[in-house]
Amino acid sequence: MGGTANGGAYRSPEPGAAGSRAFPHDPQALFQVFLDYLPSGVTLFGPDLEMIACNAKLKELLDFPDELFAHGLPSLPALLRFNALRGDYGPGDPEAIAAAAIERARTMKPHVFERVRPNGVVLEVRGTPLPGGGFVTIYTDITERKLTEKALRGSEAELRLLTDNVPAMILYVGLGMDCVFANKRYADFFGLTVGDIVGKPLREIVGSAAYAELEGHFEKALAGHPVAYQRMVQLKGGEQRCLEVKLVPRSEEDGHVSGCYSMAIDITEQKQAEERIQRLAHHDSLTGLPNRTLFNDRLAQAIILAKRDSLRFALLYLDLDKFKPVNDTLGHNAGDELLHSVAARIRLQVRESDTVARVGGDEFTVILLDVDSRESVAAVAGKIIAALAKPFHLQRQKQSVDIGTSIGIAIYPDDAQDHETLIKLADAAMYKAKMHRSCFRFFGD
Repeated sequence: MGGTANGGAYRSPEPGAAGSRAFPHDPQALFQVFLDYLPSGVTLFGPDLEMIACNAKLKELLDFPDELFAHGLPSLPALLRFNALRGDYGPGDPEAIAAAAIERARTMKPHVFERVRPNGVVLEVRGTPLPGGGFVTIYTDITERKLTEKALRGSEAELRLLTDNVPAMILYVGLGMDCVFANKRYADFFGLTVGDIVGKPLREIVGSAAYAELEGHFEKALAGHPVAYQRMVQLKGGEQRCLEVKLVPRSEEDGHVSGCYSMAIDITEQKQAEERIQRLAHHDSLTGLPNRTLFNDRLAQAIILAKRDSLRFALLYLDLDKFKPVNDTLGHNAGDELLHSVAARIRLQVRESDTVARVGGDEFTVILLDVDSRESVAAVAGKIIAALAKPFHLQRQKQSVDIGTSIGIAIYPDDAQDHETLIKLADAAMYKAKMHRSCFRFFGD
């Protein structure tokens, strides 16, 4: 046996023993120097469980006293009994514990396990059998790694506790477009589990079609630029929902971006409320037709398009005949029902691209786009008059009423080229038609 300044030791193998080699320049010393420069503790045992070599790091990690090596390298049974007696293996009969450990060692099987010493040091013990018998065991101090893992688990638990209780759906995406983290709300919303999401490519989670839409947003965020957008998603049950999404880059201390957080909230009800408000602001609540505000906007758009494309369109101004007697004698509910039916009949006489609006109590307007002649306009006006001349059956009063309509017509650009004049001329033509009732007049007739 030879000693070293670092406290490691090497016992020369018996002549002919497996693994023995002829080293020039004092091979025992060279081998020991090599062992003592390793960052982990190392032991080498022969087939008979006698120690052949160990290094100084082993004595440091396992807190072996020099006295244990005073009479040469101890055998594995001696080391196991020493550890058992000082309580390294926990409570119990030291002899029984050591005997069981010795039996396991004799099987010469590879093994890896973690061992916590009484002083709190955590060791990874990795044993590897040698081809000719015996085995080498490496002891690595993994205390800091275990503490870091524990801290990370604690941080992740705190993060999940926080994110699982906020109203947003949170997803963290790495530089490789892989899903690193998802909170429970995100998983639940899409009918998944967190385990279904974490570790998977973003494309797989959102689907190829959605990924084509989202890829550019995430690339911009991963380049360090915050992104905000809205998107429609279809859930597993087929339901359509609207999400408002914000992508926030995550920058490290050195400034480089390591990923981005996606934070989404479901704004479907909010969007529906906004649409209802917009509809109420631009549509007549009784008939559902565009109101005067939306009619004016549609008329302005029609003028712009007709001027750009050199087209003609017609503005029809309608006033109902004999409506007031119905409203006065049968009541406002009957009048409301009648107006609702009138709107439906007018709508059926025109194209989908045309506009029918209610602009007053019993006044309606129609914008007929892209007309080619006065005759085609007259044909539509005639259809409307015929439709409204038929009796209306009022459900609540259980009776029928007869009304009619008078229509005034102005043509763009023949009669006028601006918004106010077109309305004024169509209204004037309507008053001429009103003198005869249930008929139409073009401006200028």
